[in-house]
Formats: sequence, C-alpha cells, structure tokens
Amino acid sequence: MSESPGQWPEDVAIRFYAESSVSLPGMGDQPESCGAYYPSKFCTDCGNPHFEQSTCETRTCPFCWSAWRRRRAEQITVRLGAARATADPGLDKRAVHVVVSPPTGSIKSLVDIQRGYRETYELARAKGIRGGVAIFHGFRVADAAKDAYDAAVKSGEWLPERDGKLWRWVRQQDASWRDLTYWSPHYHLIGLARDVGWSDADEQEGWILRRIRSLDRFSPNIDSGYEDMIGLSMYLLSHSTFETTASKHSIRWFGELSTNQFSPESELDAGLYDLIATRARELAGTAQGTESDTGGSGPNEEQSECCTEGCSGDFAPIWEAGAALSDPRFCDSIASETESLLNAAFQWAIGDRPPPDDQLFPKTRTEAREILRELAAGT
Repeated sequence: MSESPGQWPEDVAIRFYAESSVSLPGMGDQPESCGAYYPSKFCTDCGNPHFEQSTCETRTCPFCWSAWRRRRAEQITVRLGAARATADPGLDKRAVHVVVSPPTGSIKSLVDIQRGYRETYELARAKGIRGGVAIFHGFRVADAAKDAYDAAVKSGEWLPERDGKLWRWVRQQDASWRDLTYWSPHYHLIGLARDVGWSDADEQEGWILRRIRSLDRFSPNIDSGYEDMIGLSMYLLSHSTFETTASKHSIRWFGELSTNQFSPESELDAGLYDLIATRARELAGTAQGTESDTGGSGPNEEQSECCTEGCSGDFAPIWEAGAALSDPRFCDSIASETESLLNAAFQWAIGDRPPPDDQLFPKTRTEAREILRELAAGT
C-alpha cells in the first residue's frame, strides 16, 4: 500500500524504547476494586439498601476504558464548543482536524514524544491554528492487517456500520494488537483555524502537517456540531497512546485553548455554559450507564425507584441513611431486620465497618448482600 505523507515505513531497521513503553486504552489489567458491589442508596419507604457496581473509569482498564473515553470526549466537546461559541462570528468559529508527523526515525524515546508536542504546537501555530487539543498516536495498523480487515469487510464478516472501524477490528482479533501494528508516531490536533494547508517538509525540518477536514458547523442549539466533535474525539481516543507507568494526560491543550489561557466557565454566562455541558454529556452518553467496547459492563444505569417487590419508594444516597436512622418515625415504619441491614450498609459505606479484607470487593450483588447480612448480624 502507498504511504501517506508523514507515515513512517514499516521496515525502519531501528528498535525504539518508546514503542515498548507505551500502550493503548483498555490494554491493562482490571483493578481489583473495579466491578465490586457496594451499598450506594436506600429506599426512603421500606428502608432496604441498594447495591451498585463500582467502576474505575481508568484508561488502562479493559472494562472501563470506554467509559473513560466517553468522559474525555465529553470534556473535549465542552471546551471546544465553548471556545467556538465565544469566537467572533464567521470563520473564527471553524474547527479543523489535522495530523502532524515527525521525520522518520526521530521519535525514539519518551523524552522525544514530549519534545514532539512542542514541535507540533509551533508548526500548528505557524499554519494558523490558534489553539486546540492534541492527542498522540504512536502506532499505525500494518499493511497485512489492513488487507485482512478489508477482506473481512468485503466478505460481510465485519460490517463497519455495525461493528466499528479499523481500530475496533484490531482490538477484536485473537492476535495481540502489537502484532498488527507498527511504530509510526504522529499527533492529531483538533483546533480553531480559519483555514489550514499542508506544510512543506523541507521547510519544517522534516515535520509535516496534513489537513484532514473541517468539522461540522457548531451552534449550541444544534446537535450535529456536538456529535461531530464527540465522534471524532472518541475515535482518536480509541487508539491514543500513553506511557504505561505514568499518569501524564492523554489529551493536551495548547495555544489560546491552553488551560492557563481559556476557562469555559469564565468566558460563557452560566446559562450558555450549562446548555453546552448538558448537551455534550447527553450526546456523549456520560449522563447514564454505557456498555464498554470490550463487551464488559460499564457504569450501571441509574435506578430511581426501589426494586423490592410491592414497594414503589424512591432512593436516597446511602450517606443520608444516618439521618433517617436517627428519626424514630422512620425506624418504626420499617422492619427491625431492615433497620439492622440499613445501619450496617451505612457503616460500610462511610468506612466505619468495612467487610473483612478477603471480602472487601464482592463481585456479585448476591455476594454483597450476604456480606451485608454478616455485618448486620455482628452488630
């Protein structure tokens, strides 16, 4: 296959330390506490405690990375949307997607990756991008894997509209994602710019900026602009690359949108900010539970009513159980066994009476209820 401008060849005869020191979202281990059940609410009528499943929402977790991605896409959309809403009318509201690629063989270490961000920002500003967000990608899909993907699509075995694009296919293969990719670092930018053209590698010491497209027009009252920013952000974050042993951010803000230069809350009036934040949250799917890309469970959907048979009471946060248990009228209205369970759940939730260490992270609701009964019996 022909190489696109800035794409490194697959057969670069160099081993890069950076390549083995970085990873993709969802390719780590699930933390022990992730997926455990804990008392979170209680019914204000019958007093029964309710359990929810915890989520870590970390980028490395194979079950929660998609929730992490949605949350970051929401945050990107709010910040970009706010900046576009406050920009001068006309072309200043335009956002563009570009990719910046370093010279072949130049990014060998983690220090080189960080230095590359600075080079990327300088080139972007020189080409008219006033500010925006940067997301680093360390890998590209190998030609052989692309051919296999194309064959799967052609045969109907893989339908992009149903199953996702190329990187989703890579994730679903039995082979390790590292066997299907190769080191070819580059930086994706979504930024504010009237217009951006290609850069000349000879003029930029081998660095190349390539314009991908302009994003849909943004208006705070029209969903399409939000959806375009969310969709692009989620795609770029799906194979963003980060150090496995560091907590450096996967997204970086630069120029006029850097965190020390732009504050959406300060630039927008409260009503407009709330509108943008609410629509971004709803359209990104972070307002309620979502299913992860691995098929595992993401955050649970919110339940607003009691699930006890015959009870239609509402839930209250578990930390309010202390006040309820101090109210004699409430205690008289519920069964004594339920009162003991609720008291134990409240003590568990606030950390005063946690389960034994070997039962600290129950993985099923049934197991959590049994632990709660044991805690209540020990009062």
